[in-house]
Amino acid sequence: MTLPLLTPPWDMAGRDGLVAARALFGEAIDYLAPYQSMETTLEGLPCAVLRLCDRNFRVTYPGPLDQHVADRQLQLWVKRLAWMGTLALSNQASTVDLTALIAQAAVRAPHRLHSLPLHCAVPAQIATLPVLIWHHPIAGQPALELHVAKTQIETLEHLIQSLNDGSVSLTTART
Repeated sequence: MTLPLLTPPWDMAGRDGLVAARALFGEAIDYLAPYQSMETTLEGLPCAVLRLCDRNFRVTYPGPLDQHVADRQLQLWVKRLAWMGTLALSNQASTVDLTALIAQAAVRAPHRLHSLPLHCAVPAQIATLPVLIWHHPIAGQPALELHVAKTQIETLEHLIQSLNDGSVSLTTART
């Protein structure tokens, strides 16, 4: 399965990060622990919201998320990180991919990569590369979304493909 190109996610953080998240996505945000996510819509467009910590969120949203909070008097920043790239591994291949990643990834407690549930993420290190691995639906299909520095995308692609004899379907978002 080939996934569509990913729009780079938005990061939203600051003193009023939780206030903004509640206003945009509803009270369900309060029930997310760090590294848990939910699927929702914003002005009719699908989005996924990953809670990174108390007031920091990563949001996949194809529209201008920054404009939704620009007129509010909040201590907050919302932007796409210019240095971050995104890779997606389809779930059709993810049994093989996840097994290979588990063998190569280092994860610190209390996080675990083995049997990573849907709507959860884990910070990891694959070889020498720091990566955030997020398991959530993309285009309606469960997938693994990997966030890594843009300068390291090609290295990570080659590493994953070599772990799986070149059989991995990757989709890359580059800006």
